[in-house]
Amino acid sequence: MDRACFAQSPDLRTASSVSSSLPDAPQPQTPTTPTNSSAPAPSNAPEDITLSGTPKRFLRDQKAIWTSPVRVQPLDAIWLVPFAVSTGVLINSDQHTMTQSLHISPSDQKTANTLSNAGIVALGAIPAGAYTWSLFNHTPQARETGLLAGEAVANGLVVNQAFKFVFRRDRPLVNNSQGKFFNSGITDSSFPSNHATAAWAIAAVVGEEYPGWLPRLTLYGLATTVSVSRVIAYQHFPSDVLVGSATGWLIGHYVYRTHHNYSLTPFSSRPTFEDYGAHRASKTTPTNASSSAAPVLQGSIADLPPDPIPDRKPLPFDPDPDTIGSTNVPMDSWIYPALERLSSMGLIPTQNVGIRPWTRQECLRQLQQAEELADRPDAFSPGIVAEAHRLMTDLHHELADEPVSYAALSLESVYGRFGTIAGPALADSYHFGQTWWNDFGRPLGRGSSFIGGVSYRAHYGRLFFYDRQELQHSPGNPAESPEINALINTVDRVSADDPQIQPIPARAAYDRQRPIELYGGVAFAGNALSLGKQELYWGPTTMGPLALSSNAEPNYNLRFVSTRPHPLPFIPSIGTYRFDIVLGKLSGHSYPARPWYNGQKASFNFGDYLEIGFTRWSVFWGQGHPITLHSFKQNVFSFNSTGSFTGDTGSAYGDRLDPGDRKSNFDFRYHLPGLRKLVTLYADAYSDDDPNPIAAPRRAVWNPGIYFARLPFLPHMDLRVEAVSSTGLATDFGGAHFFINGVYLDSNTNKGFLLGNAIGRDARAIEGRTSYWFSSRSRLEFGYRQNKGGTNFLPGGATITDGFVNNSFAINKDLTAETFFQYERFLIPSYMSGSQHNVSARFQLTWNPKIGIRR
Repeated sequence: MDRACFAQSPDLRTASSVSSSLPDAPQPQTPTTPTNSSAPAPSNAPEDITLSGTPKRFLRDQKAIWTSPVRVQPLDAIWLVPFAVSTGVLINSDQHTMTQSLHISPSDQKTANTLSNAGIVALGAIPAGAYTWSLFNHTPQARETGLLAGEAVANGLVVNQAFKFVFRRDRPLVNNSQGKFFNSGITDSSFPSNHATAAWAIAAVVGEEYPGWLPRLTLYGLATTVSVSRVIAYQHFPSDVLVGSATGWLIGHYVYRTHHNYSLTPFSSRPTFEDYGAHRASKTTPTNASSSAAPVLQGSIADLPPDPIPDRKPLPFDPDPDTIGSTNVPMDSWIYPALERLSSMGLIPTQNVGIRPWTRQECLRQLQQAEELADRPDAFSPGIVAEAHRLMTDLHHELADEPVSYAALSLESVYGRFGTIAGPALADSYHFGQTWWNDFGRPLGRGSSFIGGVSYRAHYGRLFFYDRQELQHSPGNPAESPEINALINTVDRVSADDPQIQPIPARAAYDRQRPIELYGGVAFAGNALSLGKQELYWGPTTMGPLALSSNAEPNYNLRFVSTRPHPLPFIPSIGTYRFDIVLGKLSGHSYPARPWYNGQKASFNFGDYLEIGFTRWSVFWGQGHPITLHSFKQNVFSFNSTGSFTGDTGSAYGDRLDPGDRKSNFDFRYHLPGLRKLVTLYADAYSDDDPNPIAAPRRAVWNPGIYFARLPFLPHMDLRVEAVSSTGLATDFGGAHFFINGVYLDSNTNKGFLLGNAIGRDARAIEGRTSYWFSSRSRLEFGYRQNKGGTNFLPGGATITDGFVNNSFAINKDLTAETFFQYERFLIPSYMSGSQHNVSARFQLTWNPKIGIRR
């Protein structure tokens, strides 16, 4: 039977002499409206993509591109705002990136330049080859691919040249990478990058013509290589490449969606959420049967429009969570302690605390699991169920009440914080101590400080973006005395050949703007690949994990993480796993400057009660150390820890062949038998240069803890006790054993703050916290901590005692007030004579408005 018969009216079917023993299917009753008989029938014929038609299409494209700003809609803010913010941040940091972050030799710059040119040639060969093939074979899609890719490149380069003519930005090798605008010659403008524009235009068109994860991975991988190589070659700034890449990608997609013949591949790409269930080959609906018959008979089944059903309502958007991008919940959010308490009451057996932060989607999954288990009859005592519902009310409002959308831009929070420290403050946990713990490396010193912040998040399908900016006022710091500098040189320098550590100069009160977190990425199959300034929290403790915590300012990194638990392969009934792989750059180091770090963590849940995690990470590269694939391989896979040194100890400072300062961690969390819904035991362990702390527990730092989710006769209260020791279990190793390395003298720090637990070197501490929960957002917490430093590190040792009160109060559903009060007493003879004390307080007001644009 002719396929066209599927769309013929009954009269036409009779006339066509097609016989069938089956009765005719009932036809939909579609209301008709009178039409002008002289009006031409709507045509579904696709545009013929030919070489001769290219100039006409090109002119139409240019008109559409240059007039596109007048068609900007409010919903376009979903991608325009993140793009504008990212561009502004990069322009502001371009000089720092090119002069401080990148140090590429001239020969490597030349190699990178050659690589970028080769990448463009390789990408261009794909559509060129496709078009050449179509000249000798009947392959209309290959012909279209070649023509549209070339058209997209031409459109992009014309736009780029216009931008270059206007902005005239200096190249990175001019004027110490100042990147001045309106300064260079017209023919040598850096902004934006032509290479990036051409590469991403080709990748966008070819990736749409031939979809699939492997072709797109290859195409976008090549385009990314071209873009990054232009920066490494010192031909462009990062902002040049970002704007060029975005221009090419947008123009490439516009050219494809405007000119592509969907009859060649009617379902070549998934319809947008607005078009689910409808063919993309045509959006024209005939007004009556007679006007539709002629064009239908001449086409194929792929050209048929959907039946018009006036009463048809669009289906609600119900996506697979794995296909929608989701940003992380900040680690200072009230969501974490609330979800962790629910898990300790047995309501979230699949929770994994070893790898955080969690995405909003993962927090919602945990909440839904808790709600489901709490509703099971006789599974939990009435007291646990009642307490759980007190916690889940706020969580449901924050996570479950938010509309599900394919694309969204949301203002997450606006907050202001005033703090003051009356008395001498400790601000160097690497040597002496720290008055305020786990504060994202914010300004810390005697006097008053102020913070004003705003955060917003966005997603578009699988893509996501997050930005949290702060304006910070610091009281400044006094100059480091010669006596203190001499002491630091004594305890930090491993040998007499190590560099002399310079004293910290005085700094008056100052203001600065900081992105606390700024990243973007793509989600797929329960995983996420992200790039930017993002926090890592690898451990179950509240004092702070020993590897990576919220004590220091987050760093810039490339991260590949599983955003939810995955069933174990081959044995899914046993449990689940998660992983986190990261490559990032540290800041604030001097000995050596500009080191990098890489880390890999795997965490497993066995059954409902046991979680185990293994971590391997390392500080490596930096000034004086080659940034090569060979050095990376040596760091990750070799077992040699001495570089080129042949003695009994580690490498000397400055050894170019040293593989890096490698570390390992082990952590677990266990719900105690008989008290599964009340008591949780957990621990975090850290080791330098051992494959894992459990291989040599006496040479490791241990941080055990116990958590009581509810107290007897006090169901609204919990209790947490933790202890940590960096002195060694059996022997006091002093201050040169943990968190420091002979090649990396300020190893486990970022901008002067310890990356992990603020306990410091050669110290022991115990901390207790108890809270009264009014709700998830309203809580009153009392805490005590004492930190004792060993005499093998600081002469006379150290004793630091803190008592603190933390309070959060939900004023209404969107406004929260937080207060913090602390009394601190410390005795550190090598730092200040006699006993010292300070009183500090903070007040913060946070507005979570739930204002956004969604579709």
